[in-house]
Amino acid sequence: MTYLAVFEGKGGRSVDRSVLARALRSDWPGAEVLVSSDDGPGHEVRDVTWLYEEAGDRLEGCSHVDGTCLYLEGPLHLAVRFAVFYRRLVPSAEELILCDDSYSFDVTITGEASPESVERAVRATW
Repeated sequence: MTYLAVFEGKGGRSVDRSVLARALRSDWPGAEVLVSSDDGPGHEVRDVTWLYEEAGDRLEGCSHVDGTCLYLEGPLHLAVRFAVFYRRLVPSAEELILCDDSYSFDVTITGEASPESVERAVRATW
């Protein structure tokens, strides 16, 4: 399933691709992380992409080039963990929302959120 972790980016705030790539490499050492080149395929939309595998589960992620959204393809438990990780990179004044690609639910991720609390909130909407 595809999930999105998105914030509005009011006032031009965003997560810089170098900050995201550095944090991914530091906090998710098993992830394969690629930073797009300015003329590479998909550079108009994708900025940083990564692949993470754990216990037979696989999550593919990418950040939107404007630095205000992650696209997460994989199981809910991994998508939630990455969204909570992303929350600490998002400017604190911004509201971060986790939703699916059809916007059938949306859950706010606060700075104090745990992956377990976010996953419970998502499952409560189903």
